[in-house]
Amino acid sequence: MENKKLVESLGFVIKKEKIASLASDHPFNELILEDLDPFPGFYDHFHIPVNEIEQKPRSVFAVIKNRGLNEMDDFIRITTKIKQEKGLRFDAVMGWLEYQNSTEGCIRINMEDYASLPGIIAEYSRNGIDFLANRQVKPYISLITVRKYMIIEEIASGIYRDTEMADTYYLKVNKYIPWPAFEEISIAIRNNWDHKVYDAAQAGIYCKRGVVEMVRIYDRKSTLENLKYLYDKYNLETDRIL
Repeated sequence: MENKKLVESLGFVIKKEKIASLASDHPFNELILEDLDPFPGFYDHFHIPVNEIEQKPRSVFAVIKNRGLNEMDDFIRITTKIKQEKGLRFDAVMGWLEYQNSTEGCIRINMEDYASLPGIIAEYSRNGIDFLANRQVKPYISLITVRKYMIIEEIASGIYRDTEMADTYYLKVNKYIPWPAFEEISIAIRNNWDHKVYDAAQAGIYCKRGVVEMVRIYDRKSTLENLKYLYDKYNLETDRIL
């Protein structure tokens, strides 16, 4: 990996987000949750939307009955089939989220036209994916994991830019730490730095040697200097944890 400027790999992102029942005029029978506070570390400090052009990116999570889609290949085939046969434009990845004191499988869906969501859910159902029954869910904080295909470009040693998602970067760290420790480190770094308008999440990509551990940074005001600072701080703090 170190010798490549462009890296394509399956990876994952782990973060906490505030979610609740999707506000929709459509009477869904399936449990659909929406992201109320995407990139909380960023938007908590930078009051978006400033105007209609700068609307928050939104995700919805369709919660499935089994804990996870065991065959990722089948999920990809189904998603490709729906797009090709129905001409629907959306992005969908597998994931897991905390719901009612358990971990449930989900499909995270992003799209520009949310009027197409009922059709997308119906197509997944027709292709054998069972969803939990709809119910009213009040806002709560959930730890969410998604698996996705990443194409990232190295812009400095150990620092990568997402080629498909604007203002998104990945910092390589030396080892894995559990989420509670990651969250504690992230809070400490932010509280001791003047630049606070960014969001941090755990991430990683898979390679032949195993998992390359990373920190995902979303920052619309990012500079290489700031990314290098975060790279050094996260590696320093993670190295301190046995």
